[in-house]
Amino acid sequence: MRTGPNDAAGQKLTQRTRHAAAAAAASQQHPYGAHPYYQQGQAPEVAAPMTRAGGEGAPPPPHWQLPVELRNAASDKLVLPSRAALTALLSLPLLLWAGAVGAGCLHWESELPDGASKRDFEHPLIWFDRRVFRVWGPLLPLLPFLIRVAALNLRRRPQPGGGVLLRPAASLAVQAGLTYGIIIVVRLLLYGGHVALQRGAGVYLVSDHLLLAASVVACFQSELVLCFSDAHKSELLARHDPGAGAAQVAVVSGLVSSVFVLVALYGDMYCTARWYHHPGENLASLGLGAVVFQLPVLVWLMRQARFVPAA
Repeated sequence: MRTGPNDAAGQKLTQRTRHAAAAAAASQQHPYGAHPYYQQGQAPEVAAPMTRAGGEGAPPPPHWQLPVELRNAASDKLVLPSRAALTALLSLPLLLWAGAVGAGCLHWESELPDGASKRDFEHPLIWFDRRVFRVWGPLLPLLPFLIRVAALNLRRRPQPGGGVLLRPAASLAVQAGLTYGIIIVVRLLLYGGHVALQRGAGVYLVSDHLLLAASVVACFQSELVLCFSDAHKSELLARHDPGAGAAQVAVVSGLVSSVFVLVALYGDMYCTARWYHHPGENLASLGLGAVVFQLPVLVWLMRQARFVPAA
């Protein structure tokens, strides 16, 4: 019996349908598909991630892919846990400074005890005044500054293939150094102008000693904030930087040294305001120092601050 073209086409269609049904059945039987490679019922092999020669994991992601909090902590930006911390660090040194000078004005004595002269009189903190403040006064804030810069920026670079991913940088190191230099220059100019006015017209407007102290307080005020920032950034990156602990201890030591120097300075300036200068000169020094040194530093730090809460 002769078959026509339609019957041949039907047979081919039937064969294709059977093959498709068999493939579907195989696909259901083998969950990884009907390809001969998967007919053994085994999952395909996946290549392991590339590793370094030392056996460590792949390199960290590019810097721009990291969270912004980590990028800020790994930079030289000023990073603090909260605005309340910034407010406390900025206001407390200034309040104590104003309180020390104000208390000296309230306890002012027109005559020194036992009729002693100003050169011979020795108050309880005269050792600090003569051996520390008069000798190193403008340079005292450089102690915590150099400690934190050395602890964070002069650390050894990680070896090739090392695991250090991120490390903090000293907060506002360049800007702070320039700011302290400008403060020293401005203070010297004010001192020179006031000395010339004293010699030329015999006018005493301010206490040069208190004005120097006001400039030093402004620098220490900045270093308290910046040291706290560096310690906070070291804490944020502790999981990414195995050496952050030692750097953090060094930075905290700079912060503690700043506190001790400020306490001694406040006591010294209380004695200065009480026994060496008229209250009018003391208050003029307090106001001029605030306008020229302390308020500009305060505004600068407030504008630079970034806030990243501790984890």
